[in-house]
Amino acid sequence: MRATPIFCGLAAAAFATASRGDAGMAEPPPAPFAGAVAHSEGPADPADPIAVLYGHRLVFEAGVPLVTVRILEGRSSFDFVPAAPVRISTRGPLQAVARGPAGGRWTVRVSGGTPGRAVARALVAEHLFGDGAGAETDARFYRERGFATVLLSVGTVYGIAGRTVDTRRILVLAEADGTDEGAKALADRLWTRFGVRPEVHREPVERGRGTVEVVSPGGEVVARSTDALSVDVDGDAGLAVADVEHDAGYASHGFETRTYRGRVYAAVDGRGRLAAVNLVPLEALARGIVPSEIFASAPPEALKAQAVTARGELLAKVGARHAGDPYLLCAEQHCQVFRGASGEDLRTSAAVDATRGEALFAPDGGSLVPSYYSAMCGGFTEDNDAVWGGPPDRSIRGRPDFPADASTAPFADGIGEALVRRWLEAKVPAYCATATTSNPRKFRWKRVFTAAQTDALCASLGVGRVKSLEVEGRGVSGRARTLVVRGTKGEARVHGELVIRRLFQMLESGMFVVDEEGRGKNRRFVFRGGGWGHGAGMCQAGAIGRAEKGADYRAILRHYFNGAEVVRMYE
Repeated sequence: MRATPIFCGLAAAAFATASRGDAGMAEPPPAPFAGAVAHSEGPADPADPIAVLYGHRLVFEAGVPLVTVRILEGRSSFDFVPAAPVRISTRGPLQAVARGPAGGRWTVRVSGGTPGRAVARALVAEHLFGDGAGAETDARFYRERGFATVLLSVGTVYGIAGRTVDTRRILVLAEADGTDEGAKALADRLWTRFGVRPEVHREPVERGRGTVEVVSPGGEVVARSTDALSVDVDGDAGLAVADVEHDAGYASHGFETRTYRGRVYAAVDGRGRLAAVNLVPLEALARGIVPSEIFASAPPEALKAQAVTARGELLAKVGARHAGDPYLLCAEQHCQVFRGASGEDLRTSAAVDATRGEALFAPDGGSLVPSYYSAMCGGFTEDNDAVWGGPPDRSIRGRPDFPADASTAPFADGIGEALVRRWLEAKVPAYCATATTSNPRKFRWKRVFTAAQTDALCASLGVGRVKSLEVEGRGVSGRARTLVVRGTKGEARVHGELVIRRLFQMLESGMFVVDEEGRGKNRRFVFRGGGWGHGAGMCQAGAIGRAEKGADYRAILRHYFNGAEVVRMYE
């Protein structure tokens, strides 16, 4: 694969920090190539790995976007097995190419790695690029309460097929001392005081450095390169990477061997360790993602709807995440789950191929729609601003997920505080409930926490023993916006659907009511709710239910995304 990087309007600040400090670096000569490995000197590839990995810009091949996706990082080494003859290209003035046969276990390692530098801050709010007034309002809120803040723009703008993709965001960041530890301590203070759970955002100042080496199956160092190198396998056979970590933070966490097609880069990451990154065409990336996000046994039209939303989600995140990392996207839920070629399924691949190049755009020539989705909406989807804050998106409005009849008429315009308890008790013929793949325990659920458990979970809020829990404000689907926690030492407000869910051991959704039951040792808080996930955008179970009743993927997407259009960006 020969990939040419194309500059796509990346925000200037991000480009400056990503490209700083490359001038005048001395490149060590490559080690002698031994055994069955052949070599040649001269230009290895017109695309410098560092420009591709840290430029945070799209790369195109034959009009199709190529995306850099993390395979692993933070390692001292990793092993791979090529399924066809392999080519290893080093970078710098003394570029070289090492070639070797298929098979055998190759090792990539880093030596002399030094960490990069970054300024760490607490991310307290995020706004669309055009919502500068909203960002400043949030910043002023924290400044007036004694916290220094800074606004930072991230993301990119690019055109594709005559349409605009704008991933720019304005981040509202609270300043500490610039260190990871200081930012984490500040995040804890903000959580205790305001009920928000900030992430730590690292603004890169200088990337990590080191020497990347490749060791052949025979034990010889066959390639040595400064900071990064690339590995290509002939044809489309790919290579198997051992011990790839997956599902970090979940019960299914583990390590497995995964196969990847396309180019694989090995680069020094921000900690001075080693990262492996796959440069993969967008369509191949979608083929690896869709079966990880939806049942491959779902009807073809539901799979097509998932393929379109997955593709749009990928495009919407380009340049907006992982600013200091040597890749555009990770392979976990934070971006979308990608298992490489190992995760592909013939049924979902057919859906990706049938919708090749398609994504959702706002009507009348509008911009790309961020095509969010969740597992099960519980019968009603939610507005984007109720879930994540910021300005409303006309394409991401809460929509009923049930046929209109007398039984559903009271809920047609939304749930709200007055109806939420009645809604959760009603037998609603929602599409996500009637789908053959639907799990009744996800459509309606119950979680019980003893008083002691509740006190422990809310200890960081500093309210003492919890006396009551009360929802304050709901979205159109009945999902909680704020949870008021009252205790013996005061009260706290916990803001945001995901923050509330995490506080109580990852509640299934924010669509719930909470009751206090029992007395003394038997006192407990009972959450009764509906749905699984944030509920904004496409309901995956609902899409399956609609497809089973004859809806095609375009009709499914028009419903969940408020009339958005499916547009083919490339052939």
